[in-house]
Amino acid sequence: MNRSSTAKRRALASTVLCTALLTTGCATAESGSTGAAPTAGATTATPGVAPTRTVQAAVEATGRTTARTALRTELGTGAAPAHVISGKGAYDFARDRGTVSVGLATAARFEEVFAGGRVYVRGDAGDETMPWSCVDRDEVEARHILRAPANDPGYTLRQAAMGEKFEQVGEENLSGTPVTRYRGLLTHEALTLKMTKESRAKTDRMRDLLGGRIPATVEVWVDERNRAVQCASP
Repeated sequence: MNRSSTAKRRALASTVLCTALLTTGCATAESGSTGAAPTAGATTATPGVAPTRTVQAAVEATGRTTARTALRTELGTGAAPAHVISGKGAYDFARDRGTVSVGLATAARFEEVFAGGRVYVRGDAGDETMPWSCVDRDEVEARHILRAPANDPGYTLRQAAMGEKFEQVGEENLSGTPVTRYRGLLTHEALTLKMTKESRAKTDRMRDLLGGRIPATVEVWVDERNRAVQCASP
């Protein structure tokens, strides 16, 4: 593999993913939208089997569709994030292929194509322009908690579907689309999905230090057609 391809592969493996995914098959909401506040009286505080099954069925339904996608990731601590990574694309979840364009302000911009079991990527980072190169998707692994490898929308959905103890938070309006928001807990298996051996070991140690569980939540917005239209890990 030549030097350019090697550099590109490193960039692909370390590109920070989306902790929030918005699939908009029929809605027009922008990435990062959180919708209106829950309707009064719509909240239920008892997690149970039914809400979890509802979310899993909604994710499965989205997995049979094609959709426009948008993502937004905020990095840093405090009220204002140090960096914001955002992007848009389109994805055929049923065939597991699609495109995404993602960037960090004006510092870097990458275009990615998911097709035929591979990820094709090109982009600009600073003064360096990287031509198209590719890597097998099976070789692209997660290196951090809540960071999908290669900004893969399908990964984000699979991770959300592995959540448990969901509860219905409330009825909302997501850019004109009536939705129901659910909140659940991410299992350790979800947090370490496709994670490198080294990162998995670090995450296991973190779990042990925290008493057996890493407190990570996931929220899923389900539309009236029972499809997951937005996922976020706040």
